[in-house]
Amino acid sequence: MKVKKTSFKVTQSALEFENLLLEHMDIPRTAFHRKMIDYFVKNEIEIHPYLLIGSSADPHYVRKTAVEQIYLDEVREKKVLDIAERYGCRIGTVLFQAMMSYSIHIAPDVLGEKNLTRLFCL
Repeated sequence: MKVKKTSFKVTQSALEFENLLLEHMDIPRTAFHRKMIDYFVKNEIEIHPYLLIGSSADPHYVRKTAVEQIYLDEVREKKVLDIAERYGCRIGTVLFQAMMSYSIHIAPDVLGEKNLTRLFCL
């Protein structure tokens, strides 16, 4: 199966959160990315409306200043492209939402409730 290297923009805090999770997990970043896409597709997660805002003048526009590299196989790329088409957005928006959704989903198990509470001052 062919694999394509690409990148997508994320917020700096989202990238730091992903890195924190990866420090506590025993998997490579590529496996994390495969799992995040599979989780996103399987659970039919919606893209947050703020991520669909294109105008940086909008107060709800999400500024993404960090870049994340990803290797996409043909099957996952097709799934992500189909979702992007359905929402009228770019593939990077779908990947960012997938990264955030999966990170939030696994954080309690990976970091533990106590550390998560401390991290987010809940």
